Parts: sequence; C-alpha cells; structure tokens
Amino acid sequence: RERARLRSSFLAAGSAAPEEGSAKFLLCGMSRRGAFELRRAVRETWARLLAGRAAALRFFVGDAGSRVVDSQDLEADVVELAVPETYRTINVKAFSMLEWAFEHFPHIQWLLRHDDDVYLRPMPVLAQLDARPPVRYLWGSFDHGSTPMRDPEHPHYNSLEQCPETKHPVWGDIFPPYARGHLWAMSADLLGEVVRQWKLELLGLDAGVTAAALAEQLPHPDDPALGIVIAGLAARGMSVNIDDRDFNAFSLNPSCNSTFS
Repeated sequence: RERARLRSSFLAAGSAAPEEGSAKFLLCGMSRRGAFELRRAVRETWARLLAGRAAALRFFVGDAGSRVVDSQDLEADVVELAVPETYRTINVKAFSMLEWAFEHFPHIQWLLRHDDDVYLRPMPVLAQLDARPPVRYLWGSFDHGSTPMRDPEHPHYNSLEQCPETKHPVWGDIFPPYARGHLWAMSADLLGEVVRQWKLELLGLDAGVTAAALAEQLPHPDDPALGIVIAGLAARGMSVNIDDRDFNAFSLNPSCNSTFS
C-alpha cells in the first residue's frame, strides 16, 4: 500500500481536472510559479490559435512549499506538481509532468513539451505532426554529444551514481541523443513507455523518499534524463524513431548560422 501511495507522491491531487472531450494534442508548458507574465503572454498570443482545434494547453509548476500562494499561480490551465520549485529537482518535475499528462489525457496522439518563454507557430507544427505516424516517435532539436558535468559545483552536476560513465570509442563520456526541452513532440505510445519506466523507478524507492532526494538519484537535467530513458528502451529492443530532420527550423538552433530559421 505504501508503494502504491508513493507512485503518485509527486502528483498534486486535484490540480486541474481532466480535459472534457478528446484532445488529440496536449501542449505541456514547463513553467515556474512566479512566471505568470510569461504564461499570460502565451495565452494572449499563440495559444489563441488553438481555439477550436483538438488541442489542449497546460502549464506545470512546482510546489509552493511554505510560500504564500498567489492566486495567479493556479489558474485553470496551471497544474501544480508536488515537487519543490528548484532547478535541481527539474528532472523529477519533468517526469511527474509526463505521468500527469498520460493519466489525465489518455486519448491524445501527441504530447508537445515546450518552455513557457517559447513563441510557437502551433498550426504548422500540428500540421507536420498530423502527417507523421504517431508510433514510437520523438521529434525535436537534438543534442547528439553532450558530456555530463562531473563538477559538483556546476548546476548540471551528475554523480557517477546518477549517470554512470559511458565509454564511447570516439567521444568518451557522453549522454545519448536527447531532444532539447524548448520544444519537442512525442507520440502517445512512446509517452506511455516512458511513464511506465518512471513508475517502475518510483516502485523501487524507499517509503517516504522526497522529491529532492530522488532528484539526486536521477540524471540531470531533465532533457538528457529523458534521452537516457529512451536509449534504455532502444537497448532493450524497442524501435524508436528519433526525428531531427527539422533541426534548422528552430530559431533557437544553437549553431546560429542557419539560413532557414
């Protein structure tokens, strides 16, 4: 019973009721409690284009802790997760967001993860996804060779317990390919597999473990952590379609020399 309770210990009960109807696309905005101006900007600009479409938008914030809650923090489209609002716990927050989405929107075909400061052209993105098969598919701007930070003073620090050292024959200690978190899209079946792995992780925890403690056991930050989970699925024989064909369609292309952005 204790483990069953722990499975959902990082989901805040009663946050944002399940969507009525059947959305095809769920847009999940990673946000902070105090970033209500960014969320308002999204609602008043590109999110207006979602009206009348088979799409839903939710923003995800962390736990207020002992802080006085601002009513703007928890508007109807804001989901509060029972995770401290810190950068070191962003890995737990991200996987908790995916679990919430999978449980509350069981009929979607696509989940889109985006930051709350992204300006998105939703209609071209949704049209592209409509033309692609929603089968074990992940689309985004991928990093193909980042090195885990081993400096304990660095905000992206990963201990060897969090992220065991890899020995790539050319690049050495690197993360597997992962989609950068400013925007990516995942098919619902792959989302289900990721959430299943997350729940297995929770089932192995001792009773009463905190989100902060769990965060120090998982790879950091959330983008490569997700890449490691998907690489594990592929290593166990699952076919996963990693699609980076639109790398130059991102205006945040870090090479900064794209003629297409």
